[in-house]
Amino acid sequence: MRSVHLPLLLTLAICHLAQSSTPPCNPPVDSGGNRYATGTHNPFRKNSPGFDLLNQGQGHQEGATLVASARTNLSNDLAFANIVSGTEARWRAKLGAAGAIQLTANDFNTFAQPGNTLLTYGGSSLESTLNMVIGKADLVNAQTWTLPADLTYQLDRVSRRDFVSPTTIPANLRLNGVTNATKYIAENRANIGYRQYQIAGSAVNFLGYSVDRKVGTDFEASSAGSIMTKLPAQLGDTFTNTIVYDDPDDELQTIQSDTLAFDGFGTLTTPNGSFQALRYTVRSGTRTYDTSGGATLSDDNLIDIETDQQIGWVTKEGYWFVANYANYNASTKSAELSQIAYSAIVTTRSLSPSFSNSCNCSR
Repeated sequence: MRSVHLPLLLTLAICHLAQSSTPPCNPPVDSGGNRYATGTHNPFRKNSPGFDLLNQGQGHQEGATLVASARTNLSNDLAFANIVSGTEARWRAKLGAAGAIQLTANDFNTFAQPGNTLLTYGGSSLESTLNMVIGKADLVNAQTWTLPADLTYQLDRVSRRDFVSPTTIPANLRLNGVTNATKYIAENRANIGYRQYQIAGSAVNFLGYSVDRKVGTDFEASSAGSIMTKLPAQLGDTFTNTIVYDDPDDELQTIQSDTLAFDGFGTLTTPNGSFQALRYTVRSGTRTYDTSGGATLSDDNLIDIETDQQIGWVTKEGYWFVANYANYNASTKSAELSQIAYSAIVTTRSLSPSFSNSCNCSR
């Protein structure tokens, strides 16, 4: 039960939309005729990745194992890669920790500009797993990590969040201090959600989210003081952030606390090229309360407690990968990954106008 934030937690933060029937549709296609997978996953609650997944899809049975193959990756889905040369990788490895990348406010502002879109690939089966060498926490030595070349095919759902100017958010739904925002359109425009951020000199803060509904109550929920990442995001940093999800329509409040540590650096090979990356781990705890009748939060109305551990990587080029992990093997440095999400920043104009989040179309 996890998601994705603004980078890391641009893709790791997310409320419950009123359910409506899924409209039938023909799968949308891009300008090259490739079909996109779309889904009606909840775009705000934490268990739809920013890094996001849900829904039942074709070709993934419960308990299925994701395996790498030689299939061509989806070049039309993601922006062209600025591939890191082997020479640079070797040079950075020799520098040790001094060669580790940092992500600055400028990097995040570049990602989060209107005209860009956050594409997130996820799997429809929560039981599907991938075994991968994830390395170890190491602040001294560079490491290498490799994602399956056909990962975007194995992850059979893809969603989009367009970055928009905060001035386009309805005034009654705009949070104080917002500098950057994403827009998510779902259920044939019945629900339009906005995640709102503040990129400041020392941190990327998640301010909260708001929902503009055709039917039902519009609302906004603030998570004041929730740090998505400190700036610059760099090797050795550790911090904790807390996010509150509160939807008046379901009378539930969820409080999620994440402790994130940047604990490794090196070269990440993705379906779109090889990049210098920071590795991070996340320890999460989630508590859900029944707030019906205006109940005050207490152990008496606590209805669910969950804990997760995640592994992820982020690059300066706008690629992220995050997954739950278990069964770590210290000898092979491998682990079993599940609830996987792979995200990338692309230009909005590179996507077909018919590619939306409003139907349950298989790829």
